[in-house]
Amino acid sequence: MNNSQKYLFDLQGFLVIEDVLTDAQCDQAIDKIKQRMKPMEKTPNGYDSNGTWHHAPNLWEAGEPFLSLIDHPKVTDVLSEIISPTLRCESSYSFVRYKDCPVFEMHGGSRGGRVNFRYDARNGQIYTGLTVISYNLQDVAPEDGGFSAIPGSHKADFQLSEAERKELFAFGGPLVRTIPAPRGAAVIFTETLAHGAASWQREDEPRYGLFYKYNDRAAVYHEQGNRRPSNEALAMMTDAQRCYFNTAWQAFGPDGRNTNDVPEFGPDAG
Repeated sequence: MNNSQKYLFDLQGFLVIEDVLTDAQCDQAIDKIKQRMKPMEKTPNGYDSNGTWHHAPNLWEAGEPFLSLIDHPKVTDVLSEIISPTLRCESSYSFVRYKDCPVFEMHGGSRGGRVNFRYDARNGQIYTGLTVISYNLQDVAPEDGGFSAIPGSHKADFQLSEAERKELFAFGGPLVRTIPAPRGAAVIFTETLAHGAASWQREDEPRYGLFYKYNDRAAVYHEQGNRRPSNEALAMMTDAQRCYFNTAWQAFGPDGRNTNDVPEFGPDAG
């Protein structure tokens, strides 16, 4: 992570890394998402989907390119500096959204102090918790309605009322920006950032969103029972990749695993 990247992440709460996925990997990911996605009756905000939202969970089960993204160096080099050198991968999933779909309301926007929603930068070091990678499997322009954020909101110390959030976090308002990024790029953002997704506006194809969430080795946000990869998926991974799914602890871990370099789950797990 170079100094410019640190500056931009600290300033904005997100960072765009280009050329993480090849065109072939983007095509492969879209094909496999199409095979696994299922319609959602309700959006994450509880709106009627009316067929415009689909979900494909646990994408590790589909093999490549999803396995290679677990520890892609262009991404983990950044995460290891802003979260911790030891990382956990909490989930991998896709939301597929069609034209004029209901928005994903803006959420987050206050660093709050809790372990998963913290942000600080001092003495040249960034400290944050739960962090998301949004992979662009297609080119996304600002008018398309992709990932949206309020840059800088990850540093906010003030809580807003529901009425204030409705006004200040409104899509189309002066604060919310839709973040453009080319095909193959990764948008890395702290969950502390106010973020969401505007209504998708392209008629030629839906938005194939691909998301990975990472955390400090010692922290958990999502309940892991139904999110941890199956034994079949773990068997397709390297030992280093399987270590991203070990259970969380900070100290006095199991014998032989206190440095998190021995997998706890999968074939021949230590």
